[in-house]
Amino acid sequence: MKKIIILSIISILFLTGCFNFKLNVNKDNNIKETSYGTYKIDGLVERSDHSTADKLFYSLEKDKNNPRPDNVSVNMGTNYYTKSQHEMFRRAIQEQLYRQVGRNAKVRGSGLTTTKGNFVYKFLITRDNDKTEITQYYIIGDYKYVLVYETNFSKNPDLDIASYNIVDTFEWK
Repeated sequence: MKKIIILSIISILFLTGCFNFKLNVNKDNNIKETSYGTYKIDGLVERSDHSTADKLFYSLEKDKNNPRPDNVSVNMGTNYYTKSQHEMFRRAIQEQLYRQVGRNAKVRGSGLTTTKGNFVYKFLITRDNDKTEITQYYIIGDYKYVLVYETNFSKNPDLDIASYNIVDTFEWK
């Protein structure tokens, strides 16, 4: 009788532990942890076929098997500017973008502050003869930034929401 009670207690403890573990895994499945910070990837799946250790690529769940999906990449870079010098950083990025996109494209920029308190520069790039929209979010840090780069071939608003969610939930480590 003692053996049955002890086995029952061990089984209950074991099953309770497993249940809690599985619950935590499912709950945090949409949180991505990197060496530089964490963010949520709600509605997105990682594209390991395109990702590297330094740059992670995501697409919408419905596009996970599409060879040319609308996509979002996330990576960290370094720069020469502190957070308080963000306007100098913005000017440097704008000059670079204008040189890269040429005359047949438009670059619109804006600044915002996320719910996590990060200052972000957003650049929307559209080309005259191409329907693709490129949105670049630069999350500003001291001598570093995180670039969330959205390539939206189909102008899908779900991708816009998912990429902004990465930006808005990002927390530096």
